[in-house]
Amino acid sequence: MAFKTVLTISFPYPGLPHDEEAYKAKGIDFIKAPCKTEEEIITAASDAGAVITGLQPFGRKVIEKLSKCKLIHSIGIGYEGIDVKAATEQGICISTPADYCLEEVSDHAMALILSCARKITRLDKAVRAGKWDSPEKREIRAKLYPPMFRLRGQTLGLIGFGNIPRTLVPKAKGFGLRVIVSDPYVSSKVGEKYGVELVDLDYLLGNSDYISIHAALTPETHHLLGLEEFKKMKSTAYLVNTARGPLVDQEALNVALRQSYIAGAGLDVLETESVNLDHPLLELDNVILTAHSAHYSESSASEIRRRPFEEISRIIDKRWPHCLLNPQVKDKFESKWGKMQEDESSV
Repeated sequence: MAFKTVLTISFPYPGLPHDEEAYKAKGIDFIKAPCKTEEEIITAASDAGAVITGLQPFGRKVIEKLSKCKLIHSIGIGYEGIDVKAATEQGICISTPADYCLEEVSDHAMALILSCARKITRLDKAVRAGKWDSPEKREIRAKLYPPMFRLRGQTLGLIGFGNIPRTLVPKAKGFGLRVIVSDPYVSSKVGEKYGVELVDLDYLLGNSDYISIHAALTPETHHLLGLEEFKKMKSTAYLVNTARGPLVDQEALNVALRQSYIAGAGLDVLETESVNLDHPLLELDNVILTAHSAHYSESSASEIRRRPFEEISRIIDKRWPHCLLNPQVKDKFESKWGKMQEDESSV
């Protein structure tokens, strides 16, 4: 019998579809069944050996109905929609492309920092409004230039210190930035390795000229930054978020920007994936919005298509996924599905 795999999302890159012939050659019955609700997921995937998802609701109710499932693969780094504890209890492996798009997102974060520092988008808009070679150019100098500081010697604060911010560090240091980090799960040895100073969140908020968020979204980190946190930041500081929108209280950010508690923001993500044209942040010229595009390049798009097939193939070949998110599942998995091979590629 073919190993059934269900893709429960509309794949994000229509021009780069999954290679369904590769699945077929591997003995995989590849089913596209975009789902919007838990009930639809259960109907489509209850007899599937593997499921490919994004940020969909894979709670305990869904997971306990996946009686034949050996693997849930999240196409992105984030996995907050998946109840990892429930999956582990059911003997289901969770995999993510943990090292996917590290360069792209860290590049994007650095680009937003530079755009904020040099006011690139605001100056571009002024030029397009006819304020280059005219008496109004004085307005650019008087209203847009100040305050603008030399980047070298300023401080970049990183909230969270996983793979992406670690990739960002040498790029930031190349511009002469001092880097400090707030992450309660990172040891001093890791800080020394990357040449960063580990600090608490309050110190980071009060001493950073640029703050870039890279934390995972959990119930504990939801609205990690609210109005009180913005009031602790420098009035000349900029916030950059390429992680998850709900890490920031959006209404509080709007107030902080309008009240000049902070100087501006570069946001790749908001609390929702769509923005109406009457969204209050669109009214502000000190905000850059990039529509959740930090992950994209031609290389990363190709990789995100390839990774699910590789991980599902490993499960079929009785090998652990390259990027196994819940290694504690191994005993339960093997008692349910049989012995797996260990190799140096397993994480």
